[in-house]
Amino acid sequence: MARAREGRLERALTAVGTLSLLALMAIVFIDVAGRNLLNSPLPWGTEVMEVLLGLMVFVFYPVLARRHGHIVVDLVPLPRAARAAQRLLAGGVGAALFGVIAWTCGRQAIRSAGYGDASAILGIPTAWVLWGMAALAGLSALVFLAQAFGAWRDDAACADHGA
Repeated sequence: MARAREGRLERALTAVGTLSLLALMAIVFIDVAGRNLLNSPLPWGTEVMEVLLGLMVFVFYPVLARRHGHIVVDLVPLPRAARAAQRLLAGGVGAALFGVIAWTCGRQAIRSAGYGDASAILGIPTAWVLWGMAALAGLSALVFLAQAFGAWRDDAACADHGA
């Protein structure tokens, strides 16, 4: 049951990221074509692209962490016994970094909400975007933390990365 929920969440995040990339490509194409052919770019294009880019990047972080899709460089060959410690350290560092990112985005969202910041043309509250980034970074931190303690370990994913 828990495995099925994990799969649904991962598929949902992947779908949101993919759709945001598709929307980003369409807006860039329309904006560039309008600018070059009609001398009339999308006035709101930049604002929407900024939000979509942030969404796309942060929505894929937990998916990549879950799939062990981050960059791995093996500089020093380790014995099998040390690999568990290596995974623990890698998961702990990833959790700490994404925890800091989540905390700073949340802190900035509070400030932004207090100031009433919004985008210039569409009036998108920047606090909403920052809260979304904070939540997704927090989810990434939780995934890294779970990996550090051996939960969610896919034998196939670990075998692919020499673990």
